[in-house]
Amino acid sequence: MPGPARRPRPGDHVERLSPAFGVNYVPREQWWNAWLDFDEKSIAEDLTAIAGLGCDHIRIQCLWPVFQPFPTSVSASAMTRLSIVLDRAHDAGLDVWVTVLNGFLSGWVFRPPWLTRHNLFTDPLALSAAGLLLRSVAELVSAHPAGAGIDLGNEPNMLVGYEPQTVTQEDLDSWARTLIGTVRSATPDLPVVLGADHQPWMTDQVGFSPALLANEPDITTVHAWPYFSGFLGRFGEENDLAWSIGAYLAQVAAAHQTTPRPIWVQEIGVAPEWVTTVSIEDAVERLIRHAMSVPGVAGLSWWASHDIRSDHGGFAELEYGLGLLDVHNRVKPTGQRFADVIAELRAQQVR
Repeated sequence: MPGPARRPRPGDHVERLSPAFGVNYVPREQWWNAWLDFDEKSIAEDLTAIAGLGCDHIRIQCLWPVFQPFPTSVSASAMTRLSIVLDRAHDAGLDVWVTVLNGFLSGWVFRPPWLTRHNLFTDPLALSAAGLLLRSVAELVSAHPAGAGIDLGNEPNMLVGYEPQTVTQEDLDSWARTLIGTVRSATPDLPVVLGADHQPWMTDQVGFSPALLANEPDITTVHAWPYFSGFLGRFGEENDLAWSIGAYLAQVAAAHQTTPRPIWVQEIGVAPEWVTTVSIEDAVERLIRHAMSVPGVAGLSWWASHDIRSDHGGFAELEYGLGLLDVHNRVKPTGQRFADVIAELRAQQVR
């Protein structure tokens, strides 16, 4: 999904530079609380290490309460820090997708304090505030040479259960259409996507409709986790089908497209706790190869770039070891396997 500084139209750059390989960046020092305890030097080191794996892009996460402390304004310091991250990514040769309305991240919920009795998806105040933040971030990203695109939010469907009133699929679809339109109005040439999890594709839980996810954003995204999707539990780790979740979701997404567009496996990963007989390096390779075997899949972003420091308490145990790099920026065996596989797949594409 990386894009050049001048893009002819949304989505073209994905097809032109296929396959794109990157990571969901997790700052090694402060996780995404890095927006508060900002350390430009460590972030620059992280991004250099990510580029060393052969990545061409990163997906990053804003924390909504940090970026928008009031519904009527955007934090100037947070925006400055976002610009610095884009600068350092550009130095490292990485394009950046910015995920804005978070929202839900690594099992934690970040709800702006001014959203008390307001429904995030339907209340006029919430929609107006979300539009303001999205416009501000989109304009910054569009003007930056490292800016690749905007993701409305990380798995916003996961927030339905936290809303004070009932939310329907129609509410979610309307929310998405409104905010996609907001980004396009502000920055017509900047691609916009929506990073929902597997549930809208696989379950009848209240969420975005598959038709919306497949057809409204410029690129169709899927989040392909073998454990959370149930694939590992259903097939078992020794069955190769357990590692085919990316391929499965990509095909489901393609089946819902009325007009073909690129598919991005936006999140995919494996925790050490999920395997006992299959090596985690082999699991990494199988996940990538299965996902990239599907026609129309234009890119893949591994979760995550880095492990989370063990002294940052409060996360579920599985969150700490998902990185391709450790907290000292050393390449883990999973990171080396990732680098080797994507290099091979790129070489095959060139031939």
